[in-house]
Amino acid sequence: MRRVLAAATVLLAVACRVPEAAAVEPYIQIETGIMSRDVVEEGSSIEGFTVGGRATSTRLIATVGLNVNGVLTVYAQGGAADLAIDEFNGFDTTFNGAYGGGARLNLSLSPHRDGLRLFVEGSVLRTTAEDTVQAEFGCTAANGCAAGAPRAQNDFLPRLVEETIEWNEYTVLLGAGGRYGVFGPYGGVRLSKVDAKDRIRAAPDANFATEFRVDADLREQDNFGIFFGTDFFLDRSGKTALNVEVSLFDQDSFRAAVRRAF
Repeated sequence: MRRVLAAATVLLAVACRVPEAAAVEPYIQIETGIMSRDVVEEGSSIEGFTVGGRATSTRLIATVGLNVNGVLTVYAQGGAADLAIDEFNGFDTTFNGAYGGGARLNLSLSPHRDGLRLFVEGSVLRTTAEDTVQAEFGCTAANGCAAGAPRAQNDFLPRLVEETIEWNEYTVLLGAGGRYGVFGPYGGVRLSKVDAKDRIRAAPDANFATEFRVDADLREQDNFGIFFGTDFFLDRSGKTALNVEVSLFDQDSFRAAVRRAF
């Protein structure tokens, strides 16, 4: 019992000293933006199945994070996102849940607190989108076309398809920035990856006697880009700021956010 009390006393003493050793600053951020990027879909179970398209997503995300000594920032995100890919038979969804998180490591290159700094940041965002679309399927015996149907083989017939896209987006940023008065400009290069799965299901109908199922891989066309933006500080302490950010090449995106530290 004494050992337990002694251990608890040591842990309490360490916990009480943490605020002295590490300045932890929590913050919240609310952001909205739009993203558009080229994607390609491939179905390994169907020979020659490859479809390209342009994915567009509008997002509303809340971020809760901790800034430790201005060196390390960790955060979690939650909110909503939609997804549209016109080339996928007009696939278009309303807002669905989105969540993720990330971390940023800052390396100061100046003795001044607001001087030039380098940073590296990694993040992930996940969302799931569902839609029912009408697709054209080839009428063949191998494709389950109803026997004895009054039409020629190899005709393309409409069929309702339930489509679910599980979207996973990974991003790494390498950049530099600083503070100059009320402005905090920054920029750099970004590496991104989309690792998504498109689950396509079509039930039997008047034209097709069997169910159709395929799990296709969905990925990005380009994974290298650039980003730039700035903070507009609304107080001298920098605890409240507006932020705008633009990304190009791997994806075309614009984001506006408001951040408050405590």
